[in-house]
Amino acid sequence: MLQGDEVVRALLAAVATLEDLVKVGTDSQMALSALEEIASELDTMDPVENRRFIEALDRVAAAEPDRAVWIQAVPSALGIGRI
Repeated sequence: MLQGDEVVRALLAAVATLEDLVKVGTDSQMALSALEEIASELDTMDPVENRRFIEALDRVAAAEPDRAVWIQAVPSALGIGRI
């Protein structure tokens, strides 16, 4: 694990929890707003930051094969392109 991967893991945990809350309906609007805010912040990354973020996601996905497909789909789900 490289430096920064723990931040990506924490972000993934937050996204997973918020997605579950949106599906369940408990505070779904608040959860959706939080996901939109995360997406908005991630959308401000420059191309180098975006590449590093995607590389970190790929490392985490490789370390967690059971969740790899979901992890690699997170950027698309948040409207963030893979550069």
